[in-house]
Amino acid sequence: MTFLPIVQRELRVASRRPSTHRIRLWTALLAIGASLIACAAGTAIPGAASFPNSLFGVQTACAFGLSLLAGVFLTSDCLSEEKREGTLGLLLLTELRSHDIVLGKFVATSVNALYCLLALLPVTAVPLLLGGVTLGEFWRMALALVNAMFFSLAAGLCVSAFVSDYARALGSTLAVLAVMAAGLPALAVLGSGAGLAAGWFCFTLASPFYPFAWAGETAYVTQPATFWAALFASHLLGWIFLGLASAELAQLWPNGRAWAPGRRVERQERSSRTGAGQRRRRRERTLPFDPVRFLTGDGAMLRWIVWAIVAGWALAVWNGWFWRSRWPSQPSLAYAGTKAIAFLLKTLIAFQVCRFFVETRRNGSLELLLCSPLRNADLLKAQWRALRRIFLWPLVVFLLLNVATVISLAPFSPIVPPATGSLMETGPLGIFFLTIGLFADILAVGWFGMWLALTMKRPVLAPALTILFVLVLPSCLYRLDLVADMLFVSWGTTQLQQDFRWLVLGPAQPALPVPLDLPQPLPANSDA
Repeated sequence: MTFLPIVQRELRVASRRPSTHRIRLWTALLAIGASLIACAAGTAIPGAASFPNSLFGVQTACAFGLSLLAGVFLTSDCLSEEKREGTLGLLLLTELRSHDIVLGKFVATSVNALYCLLALLPVTAVPLLLGGVTLGEFWRMALALVNAMFFSLAAGLCVSAFVSDYARALGSTLAVLAVMAAGLPALAVLGSGAGLAAGWFCFTLASPFYPFAWAGETAYVTQPATFWAALFASHLLGWIFLGLASAELAQLWPNGRAWAPGRRVERQERSSRTGAGQRRRRRERTLPFDPVRFLTGDGAMLRWIVWAIVAGWALAVWNGWFWRSRWPSQPSLAYAGTKAIAFLLKTLIAFQVCRFFVETRRNGSLELLLCSPLRNADLLKAQWRALRRIFLWPLVVFLLLNVATVISLAPFSPIVPPATGSLMETGPLGIFFLTIGLFADILAVGWFGMWLALTMKRPVLAPALTILFVLVLPSCLYRLDLVADMLFVSWGTTQLQQDFRWLVLGPAQPALPVPLDLPQPLPANSDA
């Protein structure tokens, strides 16, 4: 038997797949276009002497966010989908080992992601040619981005080995990445603000955020060992995730059951029976009033995740306000934290917006809904009603926290004059524009995401493309991203006015003309 046969097969298939080359080409073109627009916007602002460094920061921040989301989009459902369809048992009945399957799935889902990242790296080298970035900083940032993508893909594959539900796999992967990329650094910051020793928080170096944060020239010169230690720790944790996925997969039988019914399996069966009964009673109550909620559930897990994110940000705001005399860079930290939490909330909204149409198109429920008396407007209203039920009050609390941050940091946030201003305001003005952009992005994500989930041939990719086109690429436009949001909202609302049958199936192809006078067969005694 050859070494890692699935890996070799997937690499051969990916090399002959036309989409592999198209994805790499379109990624490079989009990155070049966004960078050119950012260059035009940055050079038009007075005081843009440090523009190459700022451009490099924006480019690498977007690439880091996309690298972290790669596991959510690509590997979080690869093994769980096999378990739902019952095809995983066919692989387990062969001579393949669990690590062969895990590494094969990892390579199959990571080839396109790695090619996209390799297409982005030459674009991020443009500030290197402009003179604002050193060569060592560029290569350290490249290592940090590749490490973040590997960590994200490994975490998603590990989660996919333990769960079977699509929504739970995506939510759990996103929660794991949020805790590792944002929770651990926030815990270290809170501990340092409280005066605790740094040795108590050495485990936080396993976060993939630290190699990205310490790759800059200024931070690397002060503590070069921290960058390499964090890079090694996070990379090692990624391999541990792959090992856990292999160990869990080795215990599975074709139907998703374990080899021997242990206590863990009994607890899972008991909890699944209890959960099925609760879902059945909840659906009996909601079906006569809201069939969309009947199909998608009430989103209890997602609601807990959103409230946990807002509660963590509230704790960070309280800690920053309490120790504001020790931290001289409070305004910049508040702005960066608010922007990161807002991006995370908008990412969750994109998942929830696309989830209904993705699941109903996959299991055939959308056709049944389109045959019912429900109109397109009823489905759209049910979608927005579900979003309000999950995200309304957390967003209200988040905005109140922003107001509290502005009030508490007003003495530390003087408005910078335009002549010496930077590309991003870090005071009350910046948080005010961020709040307006939050509402505009939510509307754009909602309308454009629903249109993508209805029209794409592979609706599973709709959340990823929504985040890419609505949240990531317009971020290079600075204040002009509101114009992009208006375009996305107008396009989504216009397209969703059509009948959903035309959006899903497309225009009917004209039938081929049938000839009326068909040729008659020749008699048997006639000459050929």
